[in-house]
Amino acid sequence: MKKILLSLALLLTSSSILLADGGMWLPILVGDHIKDMQANGFKLTAEDVYSINKACMKDAVLQFGGGCTGEIVSNKGLLLTNHHCGRGQIQSHSTLEHDYLTDGFWAKSLNEELPCKGLTIQILERMEEINLQKFDVTNKEGEKACIEDAKKRFGEKLEYEIENFYAGNVYYLFVYKVFSDVRLVGAPPSSIGNFGGDTDNWMWPRHGGDFSMFRIYADKNNEPADYSPENVPYQPKQHFKISLKGVQEGDFTMVFGYPGNTELYLSSYGVDARQNVLFPSRIFVRQNIMDLMEEAIDADRTVRLKYTSRYAGVENAKKKWEGVILGLKRFDVINQKRNFEKDFSKQISNDADYSTLLKQYNESYKNSINVLRADAYFVESIYQTMQFKTGEKLYKLATISENLTPTELQKEAYSIYNDVKSIVSSRDKALERRLFTRLLQIYSDSCAAFMPDTFATIYKNNGIKNASDYVNYYYNNSVLADTVKLKSFIDKYLANIGNSQSKWEKNVKTMKNTLLKDPGIIYYYRFITMYFDKIMPQLRNFYNQNDNLDKEYQSAMIKYMPEKIQFPDANFTLRFTYGKVKGYEPNDGVIFKPYTTLEGVIEKDNPDIYDYHVPEKLKELYRTKNYGKYADKSDGKIHVCFTGSNHTTGGNSGSPVVNANGELIGINFDRCWQGTMSDINYNPEICRNISVDIRYVVFLIDKLGNAQNIIKELDLVR
Repeated sequence: MKKILLSLALLLTSSSILLADGGMWLPILVGDHIKDMQANGFKLTAEDVYSINKACMKDAVLQFGGGCTGEIVSNKGLLLTNHHCGRGQIQSHSTLEHDYLTDGFWAKSLNEELPCKGLTIQILERMEEINLQKFDVTNKEGEKACIEDAKKRFGEKLEYEIENFYAGNVYYLFVYKVFSDVRLVGAPPSSIGNFGGDTDNWMWPRHGGDFSMFRIYADKNNEPADYSPENVPYQPKQHFKISLKGVQEGDFTMVFGYPGNTELYLSSYGVDARQNVLFPSRIFVRQNIMDLMEEAIDADRTVRLKYTSRYAGVENAKKKWEGVILGLKRFDVINQKRNFEKDFSKQISNDADYSTLLKQYNESYKNSINVLRADAYFVESIYQTMQFKTGEKLYKLATISENLTPTELQKEAYSIYNDVKSIVSSRDKALERRLFTRLLQIYSDSCAAFMPDTFATIYKNNGIKNASDYVNYYYNNSVLADTVKLKSFIDKYLANIGNSQSKWEKNVKTMKNTLLKDPGIIYYYRFITMYFDKIMPQLRNFYNQNDNLDKEYQSAMIKYMPEKIQFPDANFTLRFTYGKVKGYEPNDGVIFKPYTTLEGVIEKDNPDIYDYHVPEKLKELYRTKNYGKYADKSDGKIHVCFTGSNHTTGGNSGSPVVNANGELIGINFDRCWQGTMSDINYNPEICRNISVDIRYVVFLIDKLGNAQNIIKELDLVR
């Protein structure tokens, strides 16, 4: 099929409809949208958003840690992101003596800021479309030539990345400065930063103070450098002023950040597969896990302490998939896609390059749906069992045993034992046995064609009729049945390393052969082998085929219906999206306001539930109404979070939310449940992003953290 090489700018400017609600736009093309933005209240120019000739908004937005977004808020490199984005670094600095996750942390001087090993910050210098006729970056040689050319033009010290758009029809070069000296400055207690936990995730109303603060350091020339005590705070080209004026429903909002992944140009067959097969399969398995966990949690307080967080984690993704399905059905997205495809088919019917595209999509999903379903079941069931994880550890011991010296093997064996013990000790034995039985039965009932071939022999030779029988067999015969048995097994062969070399080698060989016959290893090894032999090759073929179809599909849309393909799917490159502060109606008769207040935090307070245990100092600030200059002028309350019609997804966590003047009014951190379908189909009626109000952030820094040094550094606008 022929390739269409169209300029991305030409593609977007040819679109006849520019929407204020929805769209993840490339900042280099902000000029194509500036009139629409200004018509909706924006007061700045295109160059204020993106420019390579002067300081602009893009210079204050950054990739945080390879998975989130952040924003610079001072002329000394101080940055804000979400608490959940910085949690790993906060935890890495936490000890029994200084539990910063539980108690929070506020550096009162530069000397108290904590270096964050392994954390990097990327700031975009520029982006430019690649001329594919000059550099064919679809191959490694072309990529290398393109980057070498860029290095000659912009310098060796910058980072260069090539990304494709519209499924590989257009490519862009991104040029970054990468900073590796980043230090923790402040974070509220998790009871504020993670208030509501996984229970409230995807939901509205929300009451979380989801933020943390870091600082970028540079060398004396203000250039990126590895950590050194000699480094100084980075002086950015631009930083965001912070507005204390607040927001009202209908106010202009813009989110600037690095959205991770969307599938907005899925065919109807792709949407159908997700809505009716793949997501329901995953939901079904997770509901079974939750049912068993809930029964055990209700019956035993010890189990509740071990599994409450794990239960919430299982529920979190399940809740999202349910929300996606709800939205797709509510707006009849499959039929929307089918109706579009009918019109599209007429457009491409006489074009030999594209005329069979939709038929190929149909055949691809039809031929692969069983393996896609098996993959979903495998990941949600077999892969999640404790026995799979411990079997993987034991298999490692068997495979390395003959390649190490006695001392090395003994060290590795007891390290593996401690890993297994750690996994087992964090679980409840009775519950894990029930989960093992249920998940194995679900998988074998649902994916009989993708069971390991050897399991039929194991079942036959041992009189096993079902998963329950197999689990009994496993626990009766595996050294993984309990850690005491495992320790005794390792001691038997490896405790005495003073034996003769020949005896040692015999011990190791016997141990290896015994391990390879152990049901614990057989369970892991046979399933993982089956996955890579049966499932993975078919998955790889499916995704390769669909990547090619996606490229041709979007190429055809560019040629025949460009108004239907205005912006490329998210791929963790810098985008802006604009909309307004908006509430919404999730269901008939239910109307949600676009903001929440500190009163809602206090209403949720429950000392018996970790995720809802409000710190005493915050309750005291509420009782005394010690709000300072941070209360909303309209009602005198502290506003905590607000919703907007900005099109966001994963990766936008930590993104700056700015007002019509380009001032920071919030930090994006989530989406509303009923609109989580926005990765597949954005609808301004129901899709909402959720942000923490910047006034709540500054209120907490000031009144709760008493970090006056930080307050003085911020550029506050009243």
